[in-house]
Amino acid sequence: MIDFLTNYFFTFIIFVLPIIYVVQPFFMEKFGAIVSFESTGVLKRKKIILYRQIKELEMEYDIGNLERKDFSNRRAELKREVSLIINKLKKK
Repeated sequence: MIDFLTNYFFTFIIFVLPIIYVVQPFFMEKFGAIVSFESTGVLKRKKIILYRQIKELEMEYDIGNLERKDFSNRRAELKREVSLIINKLKKK
């Protein structure tokens, strides 16, 4: 009886758990609110990083490393990301 349970236990660990681990992300997408939980500290750090990226982008444009169109597109994208983070922070 113990050998029987031991064999099934090891079979479960070796085969079933890895399959669950691999398939799990496909089912977690449906529960986006659970997965996308972010603390206020993480959001504040992301906001600071995005502000730094905007400053660096402006410096590169001032130096002449970027064209006006690229600068405008990248800056608009960074500003959108910052505004999303600010909205998340206001909701908390």
